[in-house]
This record gives sequence, structure tokens and C-alpha cells, in this order.
Amino acid sequence: MRNYSRYIGRIIVFGSLLALSACKTPTTVSRIAPYSVTTVSLEAGLSPQDQARVSKNCIFGLPKLDPGGHFGPTDLIAREGYVLIHSATDKIPLFVCEHVTADHLAGHLSRDDKFQPDPLLKPGRRAELKDYARTGYDRGHQAPAGDQTTDATLKAETFYLSNMAPQVPMFNRQIWKQLETLVRDWARERGEAFIITGAMFYDPKEESPVTATGIIQHKIIGADAVAVPTHFYKIVAARDAHGVLQTIAFVLENKSYPKPKKHNTYHFENYIQTIDWIQKRTGLNFMPELDPVEEKRLEKQPSPMWN
Repeated sequence: MRNYSRYIGRIIVFGSLLALSACKTPTTVSRIAPYSVTTVSLEAGLSPQDQARVSKNCIFGLPKLDPGGHFGPTDLIAREGYVLIHSATDKIPLFVCEHVTADHLAGHLSRDDKFQPDPLLKPGRRAELKDYARTGYDRGHQAPAGDQTTDATLKAETFYLSNMAPQVPMFNRQIWKQLETLVRDWARERGEAFIITGAMFYDPKEESPVTATGIIQHKIIGADAVAVPTHFYKIVAARDAHGVLQTIAFVLENKSYPKPKKHNTYHFENYIQTIDWIQKRTGLNFMPELDPVEEKRLEKQPSPMWN
């Protein structure tokens, strides 16, 4: 009788493990807060080709990671259409830099959704297609496919999972999509734009000593534990009609937003943040080679670009 009970117990445990392994429900985990009141240079060794791609896509230098930022192992991926640093822990990019010109937007290439793992990253350090399957999250482009309309290779490269992060479907397909369209309009009007896009793990409670714990909770999906960001940012730099460089930055929570009733247009002025605010909460220095005087004008003050 004792052996029979042990056998039944093993069946129950094994069945429970199978049920857990088949479950696609996102899991909630904790991480150290990049910004809290409680509390890596990658450029060395770049090939000349990679350095040229960095210079082309990253305005004022490759963004730098705060050495104390708890980023873990990372990989630099430099392509003609974008440059990113990918987190081997979170399986998403920390940021993606693009230089989008009016010429990039003048073509008529159709979208071909051939998502695939990035061949430049080793298994175990990257997201796989199965990680997103039946999770309820979209594979959200950071460098949009819509930014490449004339070169089929550059467009296809935007579908690597290294350029993706999990996004709530109605976030990805509505407000985020509309923001991407707005930024493309600016690139057409001004001839070009430099764009930096990425994920944030942020909790407003970390802004107050009364509620701060130094820890942020977020979800992960898939067998490779792909991190689901709480927020996303997009930074745009472009010159006005007088050749003066202007910047603007947005931060949006990764959630469904009510569809606007009037003109079907979101009020993005409600989501503007200074670049400096984003830098402090991500541990990234987005334009490390910027002159200190220009840094104050472009990063620490609300941008006039919206007007």
C-alpha cells in the first residue's frame, strides 16, 4: 500500500509539472530598480564596419550603459538600418538607434512579417519564436519595419527578434503605431531624423522615499524568460528649418489606451518627458558625445520640437 501511494504521488507531481510547462500565462518576477531613491564600455574592439554603422545611426555616439546599472551580459548588433545593444538576460534590446531619412520612406515595399531569431545571437542569449507564442503579447518592433520602404534587406532585418520586445497588443497596434507614424512624418518634413527607442522597467513608487523599495515587478514570457517592459520610450532628434537641432522624447506605459474619440488622434503631448528623466530611470546615456552646453539644452529641458 505504501509503494502504491508513492506511485500515485509521483503521478500527481509529474502531472503538475506538465501543466506548468504547458502554461503560457506570463509570470511575474522582480528586478532591481534602475532608478530608486534607495539607492561597460562596448566601443572598444568594434570593427571598422560596425563603427561606421554606429556613426551612421547613433547621433552623438553609441549610448553608454551606467556601470552600476545591473544590465548583465549584453551584445552589440550593428546593422545598416539600426544599431542596438541586446540584453542576454532579458532577451530584448536595451535601446535601438536609427537614422531615418526621407529617402528611406519614399518607397513602396510591402510588409512581410517573417519574424525570426537573430542569427548573430547564440541560443540561450536570445528570444525564440516559441517564447511569444500564445502569450497574449505582440512582438513589438523597436526599429519599425515602416521606416524601411526602399531596401528589402533592411526591412527584413527589422523582423529579427533582437529588435522586438513584448508589447500589449492594443498598445502596439494603436497608440505605439500612431507614434511611429508621427515620427516618420517628422523625418519626411525635416529630411531626416535620428531615433532612439527602447524599453523601461519603471514604477512610480520608486520616486518617493515613502513607497520606494528598490525593486520593480514585471512579467516574463516563454522558456527563455523574455522580459515584458512596463514602459517604452522613443527619443527623436531632428533639425528645424534653420538647421538648429531639436529633440523630443516620449514615455508610454505598456498597456491598452482608450481609443481617442476625436479625430482618432492621441494627445502625445501628454507623454513628453525630458531625455534626462529617461536617462536617470534607465541607466543609459543616449548621446554621450554631446557638448555640455547642448546637453543642457537638448536633454534637460522640455523640447520645443512639439510646437
